[in-house]
Amino acid sequence: MKQRLLLTLVALIAIGTIAKAQQKENKITGKIADQSNKEALPNAAVALLERKDSSVYTTVVADAKGAFAFTGSKPGEYFLVVSYMGFKQLSRRIDVKDTTALIELGTLGMVRTGLNLNEVEIVDVAPPIRIKEDTIEFNAGSFKTRENAVVEDLLKKLPGVQVDKDGTIKANGETIKKVLVDGKPFFGNDPKMATRNLPADIIDKIQVINQKSEQSQFTGIADGEIEKTLNLTVKQEKKKGFFGRGSVGYGTNDRYQAGLTFNRFRETQQLSVLGSTNNVNAPGFAVGEVRGGQGTGLTKSWNGGLNYSDELFKGMRLNASYFADKKDSENETVSERQNIFRPDSSSYVNNFNNSLSDMVNHRVFMRMDYQIDSSHSLLVTPMFAYSTGGDASESRSTTMNNAKDTVNSSRNRSLTTSNTPNFSTQALFRKKFDKKGRTLSANLTYGFNSSERESINQSFIDFRDGTNQRLDTVDQKVVQESSSRKAGVRVSYTEPVFRDRFLEINYGYNYTFNSNDRHTYDKSKTGDIYDVTVDSLTNLFENVSSNHQAGISLMTQKLRYNYTIGLNVQQNSLNSDNLTKGDNIHQETWNVSPLAVLNYNFSASKRLTFNYRGQTQQPSLEQLQPVPDISNPLLVREGNPDLKPSFNNNFSLSFNDYVHETMRSLFASVNGTFTLNRIVNANTITKEGIQIIKPINVNGSYNLSGYLVNGLALNRKQKSYLNTNTVITYNRDISFVNGRENITSNLNLGQGVNVNWIYKELFDVVAGGNVNYNSVRFSENKTNNTNYFNYTLTLDFNVNLPLGFIVGGDLDYIANTGRGEGFNNQFTMVNGFVSKTVFSKKQGLLKFQVFDLLNQNVSVNRTVMDNYIEDTRSMVLNRYFMLSFSYFLNRFGGKSAAMGRAGKAVPAF
Repeated sequence: MKQRLLLTLVALIAIGTIAKAQQKENKITGKIADQSNKEALPNAAVALLERKDSSVYTTVVADAKGAFAFTGSKPGEYFLVVSYMGFKQLSRRIDVKDTTALIELGTLGMVRTGLNLNEVEIVDVAPPIRIKEDTIEFNAGSFKTRENAVVEDLLKKLPGVQVDKDGTIKANGETIKKVLVDGKPFFGNDPKMATRNLPADIIDKIQVINQKSEQSQFTGIADGEIEKTLNLTVKQEKKKGFFGRGSVGYGTNDRYQAGLTFNRFRETQQLSVLGSTNNVNAPGFAVGEVRGGQGTGLTKSWNGGLNYSDELFKGMRLNASYFADKKDSENETVSERQNIFRPDSSSYVNNFNNSLSDMVNHRVFMRMDYQIDSSHSLLVTPMFAYSTGGDASESRSTTMNNAKDTVNSSRNRSLTTSNTPNFSTQALFRKKFDKKGRTLSANLTYGFNSSERESINQSFIDFRDGTNQRLDTVDQKVVQESSSRKAGVRVSYTEPVFRDRFLEINYGYNYTFNSNDRHTYDKSKTGDIYDVTVDSLTNLFENVSSNHQAGISLMTQKLRYNYTIGLNVQQNSLNSDNLTKGDNIHQETWNVSPLAVLNYNFSASKRLTFNYRGQTQQPSLEQLQPVPDISNPLLVREGNPDLKPSFNNNFSLSFNDYVHETMRSLFASVNGTFTLNRIVNANTITKEGIQIIKPINVNGSYNLSGYLVNGLALNRKQKSYLNTNTVITYNRDISFVNGRENITSNLNLGQGVNVNWIYKELFDVVAGGNVNYNSVRFSENKTNNTNYFNYTLTLDFNVNLPLGFIVGGDLDYIANTGRGEGFNNQFTMVNGFVSKTVFSKKQGLLKFQVFDLLNQNVSVNRTVMDNYIEDTRSMVLNRYFMLSFSYFLNRFGGKSAAMGRAGKAVPAF
């Protein structure tokens, strides 16, 4: 019944949206021109302000001929205000009545004169969304958040942007890999450091960027490398001063949170210091927020760091950060796996696992950008990371055959310690010649990483074959040392060949050396020391891969569009040496990959983009090393030194549109990857239930996805929005089980809708729902084909009460169907809080909050792979109550904005 109710709700909202879009409404038209020469003023900013309080009702941007139009304005009295750089602001009175069908203002002339900034306050009334080349820009002021909210809370309100419980950000279906602050890194490349630390009220714009590589940004010619990036621009008045917060909280079951953040901005300088500790699974720094319980297991964490950015001297910009964290985690999982074999055969594995881990991580990031002179620049970005720690686990499993008879049962224990240092750096030299468009750039890369890992594995396995029974034991120590060195260079030269065409010639070389030294020991018969070498599980393996790549590209730049076409030829060399056995394998492969990029601008707010790129992916060292890994004797992994590099054909097509008059947004994308020599697993299953996995190359695998986001302002004051998102994905994977090919097809359909409603300063509400359907088909065992659904209803609200009180919370109802017995469940997660501001300037906040009020939190996950389906239930954090206190520090420099003669702010654009 609840599923039907959700589907009905989604359908009704969609129908209402269509009906609203089809209504015929009144229209206000006009044209903006220079009063002195009557020339049109393109892209002039035009706004309707309600006359009673000068609040912004709606905005538009004039087209290339200076024409503008407002449609569907409600009856009322307005000011029409026009702004254009270098011209005096223009204002007209507009009265819209119930009977008004059309108001033609004709040509509105603007006078060339400046504004006196000492008498007028400039107020930004930018539209909620702008589309600029490869960037979608959101105006933060159009999406209200509650007081003291962080950037993550703001992102959740943006059309097409999703934030998962663990803080992962997706924009139009693509994961955000990096978050910048005013174009500069913030604590390296971890997006959560900015979104969970910076307050929302200092943000002016949120920009979703398809960011090109540093070398491509310099040359202006696409190389196919694109990274989804978020850039947060800080309000001008917040760029000079300091702000931060200190928080401490304690709750039931000895739950606690404490943390401190401090940020100082001074023109070109940024300094941020932060640190926190908690035992409520909160990975970020939003201390005092209801963010505990994320992820699975129970985690105690301590972390801290420093971020610094400054212009050291003319032309030299430095960004540096250090971050360290320590995590102690405990987790329990229960899983049921069905392995798909022949058309009439499967096996079933039930597993229980308990694990403890203790990890310490250090990370250093630097970026030095030196503008040597007007023609030469150098960018250097070194990074260093070090991880150390250990984990212990104990598991029990039972394997059954197709008739559900027990084949084996086992108990496993393992204890592991590891140390992993990593270093990488990149140096990009850029030179511009006097001739416009002629450039030379060279990008040098180097990386080194190593790993020292020591583990003790103990297993007790009871094999059963009818009336026969056999007990096997394993008690071994594995010492493994691996290292990798990578170096590369890419040189690019660009030359203008015609008025609007540019040619790029590039060459690249990459070299990688991998070494893996693995030793396995049994215990001696006379003691507890592991000193007896197991020759069959001991191996020294080295692998060298290199490639030469040469390419040519031609970019054409027109007024409305630009495109790049290119061709790359790549020669790959792979040399693998098994030094223990004296074996050597050498491979040579060639790849030819075209490159195509198209950007077409239908208008200032409507854009179409197409990208195609071919890319080679080398097999990993673990996939190549021909030594069995029996840390789990029932799941043995072995490398394959005969593996070839895989080659991915990637394409994407996206369309973005924003209509200023109706404030409607549309984002659509289609993506696909077709892989040659894809590396997949070949599985061999013995009669005793032992699974041996070995990677091989296959052809015929691909994945396709489509994403559609619709956004619509439900009223013209930008106080409420309706957003819908539709997702379609299809994956085709190939695997082999006991020599038989199995093709797995996985279709996912998802439909979501949410409404964001703000009522004055009283409350704001976000409500929505989502339905996901999954269809899984196997070519070898069609009786195991399955369909399953996920349903989600969400509610997030904040209510401002008198005397500084705020009541808020969030609700998530989740239902799963079509899964294994015991994994079909439905539950409701309710988090809530009551807060009270204290002190004269409201710099203090007392908060009482509850996590999982109904004590129903669970974690159930389904994994569908090429030859198995697995349902997993994991340990989670359950209900707790907490009382916290936070103190906010906000002091910003600069003069306060001057007011207009009438005492009200005058809008500008």
